[in-house]
Amino acid sequence: MKALILSVSTGGGHGKAAEAIKESILLNEPDSEVKIIDTIKYISPFLDKLVVGTYLRSIRHYPSFFKYLYKHSDEDGRFIKSSTIGNDYITKQLYPTIMEFEPDIIFATHAFTAQVLSILRKKFGWQKPSLVVMTDYASHAFWVHRNVDAYVVSNDDMVRELVLRGRNAEMIFPYGIPVSQDFLKSRPRNEICQELDISSDKKTLTIVGGSLGIGNIEEIIEEILNIPSDFQALVLTGSNNKLYDKVMELSEDCDRCILPLHYCDNMNDILSITDLLITKPGGLTITESFITGTPMAIYTAIPGHEVQNADYLFRHRLAVDLGTGENCGRIIENILLNEVELENLKHRSRSNGKPDAAQNIYKLARRLISEKSDSHLGELMEL
Repeated sequence: MKALILSVSTGGGHGKAAEAIKESILLNEPDSEVKIIDTIKYISPFLDKLVVGTYLRSIRHYPSFFKYLYKHSDEDGRFIKSSTIGNDYITKQLYPTIMEFEPDIIFATHAFTAQVLSILRKKFGWQKPSLVVMTDYASHAFWVHRNVDAYVVSNDDMVRELVLRGRNAEMIFPYGIPVSQDFLKSRPRNEICQELDISSDKKTLTIVGGSLGIGNIEEIIEEILNIPSDFQALVLTGSNNKLYDKVMELSEDCDRCILPLHYCDNMNDILSITDLLITKPGGLTITESFITGTPMAIYTAIPGHEVQNADYLFRHRLAVDLGTGENCGRIIENILLNEVELENLKHRSRSNGKPDAAQNIYKLARRLISEKSDSHLGELMEL
């Protein structure tokens, strides 16, 4: 199989989903050629810095503005026209690379590149299969376009949402968000704890701020330091070096075990030893927690997609709501002390896991390629 995966680095999740798809294809067909393109950066590093940088600054410093953009672009299509102009340009610049590579199928793991797939068919006559893999737990207009062969979504609720947006139910597959094959492996708790130099007997809290290390993490740490129960904490600070240094400073001034970690590649190990994950509701983090059966407590959702992700979790009783993290110490302590509730959260989380997502996406891709090939062959025979 020759597969092209188009993503955009507006956070770690889209790229991780792309890598998981690539991994699954190569696992099934080792001789395949799979190419992942960080689309905007590939076209223009300057444009990438402008677009991605603006996005990251808006969610960090101007969340109300990002909320406005997200809401109105979804409800009334405002701002989508300007997005189409930009994606027309990106598609035009990308087209020669696509023609040179000649993929059997093209995937999109980002809303921007979902529109690129539509433009490829509508304006450039690209007829080979296209597959959008959505990386959140609710839909948005930016993801949903005509001229796309199939959508993979994270849950059954999204099938109904996409049907309401005019997509045919037969082209929507609730396979889940793909994750690395590492999440299908398990290691002994004491072995992982030994590597991290932490106790295997204490309750473990893990605090995550996504790949950017944002949110009220310092406030949450101060809250949990006042909890009298015995526990230890891992803090994943992502690319936020200032936060890493601050957590390290806090850990040196208290008698608790608080271990700061940069965003790490062994998230499966971290989640498997975590008794309670305190996190922003990013799509990939939620998915990974489901697969490892890790109880979640949610704080400071980014306006827009993360708020929708949080709504999904709360609607299905899959996480505890910490709000902004202010005064969350008592809530966290009550959860840690309530073994029955922890076990219920763990069970509900694991029951929503879809560990076969990447494998099912591979099978769907192979099917789409076969169907397109048979259709093309039929057309030739009719000539």
